[in-house]
Amino acid sequence: MIKPRVFHTIAAILATAFYTSADVEGNTDKGKEVVGKIKATLYIGSDSELGEWAEKYAVVDQKTTAALSNIKQMKFTHYRKLGADIQPVFRSYENWLAPIKPSDEILLSYESRGQSADGGLRLDFEFWQHRQKIMQMNPVLYAGKPLLILGPRWRGCRMIIAVELVGK
Repeated sequence: MIKPRVFHTIAAILATAFYTSADVEGNTDKGKEVVGKIKATLYIGSDSELGEWAEKYAVVDQKTTAALSNIKQMKFTHYRKLGADIQPVFRSYENWLAPIKPSDEILLSYESRGQSADGGLRLDFEFWQHRQKIMQMNPVLYAGKPLLILGPRWRGCRMIIAVELVGK
């Protein structure tokens, strides 16, 4: 026979579990709402001839080469595209981009900080290399206007990260 005190405790636990599951089923997690999509493209730039290792990466198209060359710090003789990734931006969750798939040697983490007054998307943004945080910033991204970041040296070259808002 169950004692009254134990019975009330069991009933309270069951009622809490019922209401909690009903609440979860009835409401969606607003933090998972997609507030945008971002694309990260990873390039390398070098004034020296690139080694054989770079042959597997695509030569950067003329339009992008011209845009990069117009920036004094990013003006190089040779450019290669290492990779790109597009991911959604969730309202309240940290997200990850892996521009060199399947490798996790270079990763970018980001989290939405809401819309800016002029229609951009504010982010907490981090650049990770070999599982170490290399850079952290709080940019505002706009559709059609990539943010270009001169990254660290990598294999005798300089990394260039292009991050842009590509839709919702």
